[in-house]
Amino acid sequence: MYVDGKEVSMEGGAGNPVVRPNMALDKSPTGLYIATEPWVTGLVDVNFPCCGTIQFDIPGEGLTNEYEFNLVDLGCKTASKKECQSEWTKHSGDLVISGTETMTIENEKYLQQGNIYINDQAKLILKNSELAMDRGDLATIHIYIFVSENASLEIENSLIFPRSGLVCVMNHGNVSITDSPTSIHYFDMSRGAKLTMINSEMVYTIGGLLQVAGGDITLIDSTIGALGLRVPAGAHLNISDLKSGVYLESWDVHDIIPEADYNLVLERTTILKDDFTGDLKHGPYERGWLFFLDPNAHVRISNSELRKVFIDLTNENVSFENLKVGIPSSLKYRDIELKDVTVMGQWPFTIMDSNVTISNSDYLFLQTSGQSTVSLIDSHMCEFIPRDFFGTMIFENGLWTCAGEILGNIPHHSMENDFTIKGSLKIEGVRENLQWKDAQVTREYEVIVKDENDNPIKGAFIEIDGNTYVTDKAGKVKFSLILNESNYIEPKILEVFEGENLISQKEIDFFTETPIIIIKN
Repeated sequence: MYVDGKEVSMEGGAGNPVVRPNMALDKSPTGLYIATEPWVTGLVDVNFPCCGTIQFDIPGEGLTNEYEFNLVDLGCKTASKKECQSEWTKHSGDLVISGTETMTIENEKYLQQGNIYINDQAKLILKNSELAMDRGDLATIHIYIFVSENASLEIENSLIFPRSGLVCVMNHGNVSITDSPTSIHYFDMSRGAKLTMINSEMVYTIGGLLQVAGGDITLIDSTIGALGLRVPAGAHLNISDLKSGVYLESWDVHDIIPEADYNLVLERTTILKDDFTGDLKHGPYERGWLFFLDPNAHVRISNSELRKVFIDLTNENVSFENLKVGIPSSLKYRDIELKDVTVMGQWPFTIMDSNVTISNSDYLFLQTSGQSTVSLIDSHMCEFIPRDFFGTMIFENGLWTCAGEILGNIPHHSMENDFTIKGSLKIEGVRENLQWKDAQVTREYEVIVKDENDNPIKGAFIEIDGNTYVTDKAGKVKFSLILNESNYIEPKILEVFEGENLISQKEIDFFTETPIIIIKN
């Protein structure tokens, strides 16, 4: 290969780079890794510049085009002495535009580390530019652009994409998107807001959801990853055979929800097909159709393919069962009937001050609030976001995977969480994806102590966190730990004694599977 016009070996060895495709050749690689050995080791000790040009000589084909690169803003560190300048204007912390201020980002690469707030009558104009957004110090996985009621955001011939996290727009004002392929994860429309999108895209690897709760929306010659529609109280929705992956020449939301109290018109617009595979096939990802059903709406959906159907429960005492993904399922609640509906992503419930039992179900997305008690029996929760929740989660042979947020002191999310988790629960793949800040959880753990013949041991002493507990005749005992952002991943040592003899030790944290089974050696 040639770097800055000079021939450089690709064979590796001490101090030399190695170039390999990013996947097996029979799987159609889309890029290259440049690193060193042992594979894969970084270039810290290799004389490879963080910026410049690169070109490859393919045997029998000749030279590729010369490609210019600059990796400084991605944290590149090598042994090269070549000085490389940042291409990006950086802003750390929340970007706040207020009053009647107009901020214009034009012909620029702009890195925003934190949320953007467009307040009052302010305006943000993004023209012929790239806006990369990064979580910075944010506790949420989402990075937000908040557009206030009388504020506006104009995007023209520009890119918006995440450097980390997921980019979301909360629109209460006026937004226009023209000739721009954005990577917005979801775009939320509130009552009174306006969105005009022309010759543009809102598509991200796992998202691209236009979520409509209200407002006035027009999309022309555009593509979105998913469309979420609110069905208001008293409104009717009666559809069948709805599929994802549609091109709509001319479509009005009132064609399917006549009493919708918002306007949505799509002209020559595509909603992507829900064709996720592998780990993305089911879970908290956005493609195709979603519905947000008011509990007082009149809904009949049959023989359709949906990504998600949101059900709101307030002051209820209700049970659901057999809610599955990837296969036809049915649900009846008030005057809402889903019959043979194939949900591909999640079954989401927003639960406020209610007693809810869900059994034999999978890929549940729960947003719990108030003094609710939620019981999951033989069920799987793939996303959990408590919002000002002070109640109890009870699991019976439960599984929690994928993601969660347990947060406080965030006005647009939740101000406080202090709830209890009980029962038998296995947590998988959440440790790396759980966001926790300014919130508290009381986790109850059950311990079962048995001898080598699987018989219960009565009177065994359990010591943890300075307290002692004694097993009953079934060899069982329960204890609770109060956990917060400082200690939820700190292991505590559980010690089990029979008389004065230590028979077992085990590390315990928030993610420990319950019940905890101790077998005497």
